[in-house]
Amino acid sequence: MDENFDDYEIVIIESGSMDGSREICDRLATTFQKINVVHEEKKSGFGSALKLGYALASKDLVWLVVVDMPFPLETILQALPLFEEHDCVFSYRDQDDRGPIKRLRSYLYNTFVKLILNVKVKHINSAFRVFKRKTIQELPLISTGWTLDAEVLYEITRRNIRYAEIPVSLRDRTVGTTTVTFWDPFKMIYELVKIVGAKEKTGL
Repeated sequence: MDENFDDYEIVIIESGSMDGSREICDRLATTFQKINVVHEEKKSGFGSALKLGYALASKDLVWLVVVDMPFPLETILQALPLFEEHDCVFSYRDQDDRGPIKRLRSYLYNTFVKLILNVKVKHINSAFRVFKRKTIQELPLISTGWTLDAEVLYEITRRNIRYAEIPVSLRDRTVGTTTVTFWDPFKMIYELVKIVGAKEKTGL
């Protein structure tokens, strides 16, 4: 980071982990001045952690990087020039080497969510995404789970916020195992329908 940026911060959201991650994060914050660690005392959902990170960000741009780093970090250099005309940058896979079941699940989820939310992006759960801080902090987000990415796109679309999309090479995780089942995307779609309904009812 120091090679390309004079001013930056790293905000780590540790969410009720039980594997020693809490202590590792604290050691990192002690060692590196630009790291800020925030502890959620219990697991409140992926979306909850993201919203907390977005709210605490203080620099002009907010860049989400999950711990398994599914894309080359140099991708940020490709995205930066686009902020002259856009407020956020999302990614889509430049190639898909996943198995047929994963590709089918992803296709069905993306197709249904695009229809429900009337969004036009190439990929709903963009692995690489960067926002102008003001843009992401002003969105009225209510999701606390994996549906947050889709809710963000819904809000960006309905507010006509300018975004760009770039192709990114993604790499599958090499440690740990996913807990996502075939039916989880459909449960997420159900949750999205409830979220959109709640927003329309309350006028958010």
